[in-house]
Amino acid sequence: MKKIAVLVLSLVAAVTVSNAQVCALKSNALWLGVGGLNIGAEFSVAPQWTVDVAGSVVLFNPWKNVGGKGEGLYLNGWSGIVEGRYYLCRAFNGHHFGAFGQVARYGKGGNVPVIADNVYNNVKVAGLGVSYGYYFKLNTYWGIDTNVGIGMGLGSYEGRPNWKLMPVGRAEVALSYKF
Repeated sequence: MKKIAVLVLSLVAAVTVSNAQVCALKSNALWLGVGGLNIGAEFSVAPQWTVDVAGSVVLFNPWKNVGGKGEGLYLNGWSGIVEGRYYLCRAFNGHHFGAFGQVARYGKGGNVPVIADNVYNNVKVAGLGVSYGYYFKLNTYWGIDTNVGIGMGLGSYEGRPNWKLMPVGRAEVALSYKF
């Protein structure tokens, strides 16, 4: 009889669904401006804590030939971000603060007159930072997640092995679907 009770309790425990764990799939609309695709997922790990994981890839860049000279913002590559977030109210609702880690690699960047006077090739960046955001809850499932962050990292460009301290950042306006 004890074996049957243990088996029944084990089966009930195995099929019980926890309402505390929520996952949201997201896509950052800002990446569309540079011809990139972004997909991410945010997982609730406690009532006010989440972990956000996102990856981006630039496949096509409409800004490649600004001015007809082949100059302008030109990126081709990938990036990845992992962020821990603390929501002031509850997960996926309202203000949140976070700490993120970021890695990226791009073929070219820069040559925008207000940013730099030269072109940087083979850019590699790894950094850490802090962020602030707000999650707009549209209904039970849909939401818009906004987020900005700043930090410091190590970067290398033009194939040089010397890594230099440089600022890193992030900006996000993501459409989110919770399930």
